[in-house]
Amino acid sequence: MDFFQKFDAFARPKEGNAKKTDVGAMITVTSVILMLILFVSEVSFYLKVENEDHLYVNTTLSSKSLKIDFDFSFPEISCNLLSVDVLDDIGVPQKDAVHKIYKNKISRTGENLNITIPLEKLGDTLTTEKQLEDLSQLKMKKRNVDCGNCYGAAPAGECCNSCDEVKAAYERVGWRFQPAKIAQCEAELFSKNLKDQFAEEGGCRIYGELEPTQTSGHFHLAPHKKLHTGSEQAGSAFNLLELISFAFDQFNITHAVNSLSFGDQFPGMRSVLDGEFRRLQDTHGMYQYYIKVVPTRYRFVNGTEIESNQYSVTEYMRHLAPGSGRGLPGVYFYYEVSPIQALVQEKRPGLMRFMTSVCAIVGGMYTVMGMVDKFLELVLSDRQSLLPGGR
Repeated sequence: MDFFQKFDAFARPKEGNAKKTDVGAMITVTSVILMLILFVSEVSFYLKVENEDHLYVNTTLSSKSLKIDFDFSFPEISCNLLSVDVLDDIGVPQKDAVHKIYKNKISRTGENLNITIPLEKLGDTLTTEKQLEDLSQLKMKKRNVDCGNCYGAAPAGECCNSCDEVKAAYERVGWRFQPAKIAQCEAELFSKNLKDQFAEEGGCRIYGELEPTQTSGHFHLAPHKKLHTGSEQAGSAFNLLELISFAFDQFNITHAVNSLSFGDQFPGMRSVLDGEFRRLQDTHGMYQYYIKVVPTRYRFVNGTEIESNQYSVTEYMRHLAPGSGRGLPGVYFYYEVSPIQALVQEKRPGLMRFMTSVCAIVGGMYTVMGMVDKFLELVLSDRQSLLPGGR
């Protein structure tokens, strides 16, 4: 036994040589408190999860459809005038896109009126074939008549090419004016009927989810997709922009992006467009968002993963001349999946690192406080020797 005692690095002083002091007690208590504080701090650091970001090239194209969750508010447009369409990158409608879309009527201040209108299909039809055919026939009448009929209310040779001119001619001769029987007034009556049918007070909140079948393309919130009249007499196609311009003075696309995400949520995820508001003065505008979607995998500490997407965006406002046929007023989201993939991985310090830190805290604090105790003992002993009668 005496042989092993030679290697004892923690030799204990004899009981009679140990001396307890008030200063030593204060240092001991302070040491314990500091050790506890540092230990709790180290435990919290060990339990805290940090994220590490990695980027790499994705060499394989995912076959999974792209999930899009959206929530938009249009305070200046009624729900009857809004529609959602999904198209691929060459402009062909994606008829197989999975969707769940809903509309809520809101006030112009954005207050929800709790009136929900579910949509049964994408591009829900706003106007009927009969309405578009009536519009085309009215255009043809207006185009083919060089001198409008005054219906006997004006001298021979005088032309009445508008409803107001016919009304003025009737007033001059004191006849009763009945606009329903006047061809020149049909356009105004048609416009009034459309306004009565579709123009509502307040705005619209439209929300839901889409799952397009392709990883690039666009979806938009606009009056409607292009329609054909199906009329042999018209012989041409009309889109709803012509109908809107014909019946309405403006189509204000001021909007708020309450939320927009491409995929499932994961911890710390924030979409750049969430909560954004765009107030527009142009009443015939096309607001365009160009979105670069970055596939993202979020890996938890336990090894499970969430496959989702992040995105960056640029914006552009484009003016549309009414009747130009160059597009519909609305909000357009053009998306394209990036070949770069991101990996967000949760990391936590290892157990060995935690144990090493705890030992360093205990040992370091014990050593430092031992040095402080020795220093204070020397200072106090020197002061004691300087006192009268001291040695």
